[in-house]
Amino acid sequence: MSRYLINGRFGSQPTTGVQRVAWALLAALDAGPALPGEWWLASPAGVGWPAWRQLRLQRLAPAAGRGHAWEQLVLGAAARRACVINIAGAGPWLGGPQVSWLHDAAVFDHPQAYRPAFVRWYRALFRRRVRRGDLLITPSDFSRGRLAWHLGVPEPRITVLPHGTDHLRGVQPDPTALARLGLQGRDYWLAVASANPSKNLERLVQAHARLPVAGRPWLVLAGASRPRVFASDGVEAAAGDGVRHIGTPDDASLKALMQGARALVLPSLVEGFGLPAVEAMHEGCPVVAARAGALPEVCGDAAEYVDPLDVDDIARGLLATCDGPRRAALQALGRQRVAGRGWAATAQRFVELLQAWERPA
Repeated sequence: MSRYLINGRFGSQPTTGVQRVAWALLAALDAGPALPGEWWLASPAGVGWPAWRQLRLQRLAPAAGRGHAWEQLVLGAAARRACVINIAGAGPWLGGPQVSWLHDAAVFDHPQAYRPAFVRWYRALFRRRVRRGDLLITPSDFSRGRLAWHLGVPEPRITVLPHGTDHLRGVQPDPTALARLGLQGRDYWLAVASANPSKNLERLVQAHARLPVAGRPWLVLAGASRPRVFASDGVEAAAGDGVRHIGTPDDASLKALMQGARALVLPSLVEGFGLPAVEAMHEGCPVVAARAGALPEVCGDAAEYVDPLDVDDIARGLLATCDGPRRAALQALGRQRVAGRGWAATAQRFVELLQAWERPA
């Protein structure tokens, strides 16, 4: 194949981890060496895109909306004439073999975290991708193992391509963000997660409540609620004194938040990669992470690990970052962990995988 069509539905969606990955990968592909063949970005109506250097923009059927119907009907028709690249999870049911980035196996391992219709659709779509012969990519060995088990395929059928970690490098932190959010001069822990029950925010809030009130840093929860996708996480009802919900920050605010935090806390029950952890490491922000999913694989020795099912142990992990030497050690280890793991290398490897997949055996 020489014509590639990138599924641009993610551009119309709220930015969570998978959308951030899609934006970062496209930017690296466009800024890198000359791409082989023709690369088009298929876009729904009303999405604003930057001025690309190599990618060409193709707006498809503005009357078809921007969501599931556009992806299945409009992009699905185009999939017959090009290799469609799905970076952000979903993709057309119709068409020939495609490139499909499966970020995790959560719809199999933690179906209770999602709406039932969402689970049914994604399970069926993942299985069809195997039958159709897609190039299947996932960001961690952990995710590959879980996906292979659920889909009934050998692990080598799925390729591991870790995410890059430097997508916030060129962002200037917003100097007004902390004051605007009421955090100027405050000591706080930061959690960055969508309102997904598997993110385990309810136990995090409970752990925070068990710490002595005097001198206790605030707990700042950043992320969006997506009720059409996720089941209720119970965090709003559990929130107490010293807990702030700030919604979804833009990148400049997120960078300021990470630079000002005592630590980033990621107590998830499962993660296919754990993008907030490596983002925090880049900003010199210590990481408290669950000993679960891909987090030990991604974070290595650069995190304070906790049992995500043990509220007291989560509280212990929070307090560990109040120890000066331990916090400094985590900062240094984090910077070492992410050094040299840029999106440019990820994009180059992606192109190599695509070319090898298309080459006749």
